[in-house]
Amino acid sequence: MVSEVWIVQHDESPDNTVLGVFATREEAHDFAEEVTDRFPNGALTTHYPIGFRYDRGTRQSTYEPQD
Repeated sequence: MVSEVWIVQHDESPDNTVLGVFATREEAHDFAEEVTDRFPNGALTTHYPIGFRYDRGTRQSTYEPQD
C-alpha cells in the first residue's frame, strides 16, 4: 500500500504548477530529469504522506538532487 506520493513541479509561475504525481521517489526523479530542461529553474520534487493536509498559506518545497 502506498503511504506517500511524490510531486514533480516547477516554480516558473506563482502557482508552482504540478507536472506529475508518482508513487515512488525513483519515478518522480526520473520524470524530473526528463523535463527539467524545459524550465529555467528546473523541475522540483517533494513528497507528501497520504492524508497530508496543509491549509495555512504557502508551503516551501525542497529540491533533493539524486546522488
